[in-house]
Amino acid sequence: MLRTIRLLLFVGTFLYISNANAAISPISLGIVPPLQFPPSDFTIAGARLSLLYGQQRDVYGLDVGVIGNITEVAFVGVSVSGGFNYHKGMTTVLGLQLAGGANVTTQKTRVFGLQAAAGANYMTAESSVVGVQLALANLSDHTTIYGLQVGVYNRALAVYGFQVGLINDATNLHGVQIGLLNYNRTGTLLVSPIINVGF
Repeated sequence: MLRTIRLLLFVGTFLYISNANAAISPISLGIVPPLQFPPSDFTIAGARLSLLYGQQRDVYGLDVGVIGNITEVAFVGVSVSGGFNYHKGMTTVLGLQLAGGANVTTQKTRVFGLQAAAGANYMTAESSVVGVQLALANLSDHTTIYGLQVGVYNRALAVYGFQVGLINDATNLHGVQIGLLNYNRTGTLLVSPIINVGF
C-alpha cells in the first residue's frame, strides 16, 4: 500500500512539474474547500476523497465524498456520495453514480451502468443512460433511457426498454411502462393506467 501511495505521489509530482498549466494530480484529499489538497483548480486523474465535500475542475477516476462531490468542467468515472453529486460540465459515468440525496448534471451526460439516488436524478441537458436509472424522482426531460428507469415519478425524452413507477412519462416510448399512470406523448394512447406499450 505504501509503495502504491509513493508511486501515485511521484507520478502526480512529475505531472505537475512537467505540465504546470494543466495542474494535474493523481489524488485529492480534503475536508471542505479550501481545506483540500490540491486546490480546486486542479484536474484529478485518479481518486478524490472528501471528508465532507470536494470541488475540483475535472475528475477522472473515483470520486468519493461523505456529503458531496462538485465538478466544474468534466467528470469521467465512478461517483459516490452520502448526499449529492453535482457535475456542472460534461459527464460520463462508468459503472456507478450513487448519492444519498441527488445526482445533478447540467451538461451533456452519458451513464453506462447504474445511476441511483435516494432522492432524485436530475439531468438538464441532452443525456443518455445505458443501464438503470433509479430514484424516487427521475427528472430527465432531455434523456434517452436504454434499459430501465425506476422511481415513484419517471420522466424521460425517450425510453427503449422499461419505465416502472407510480407515474411514468415519456415523449417517445419504445418499450413498456408499468405504473398507476403512464404517459406516452407521441403514442397511440397518450395516457394509460397500469400498462402502456410503445413501438
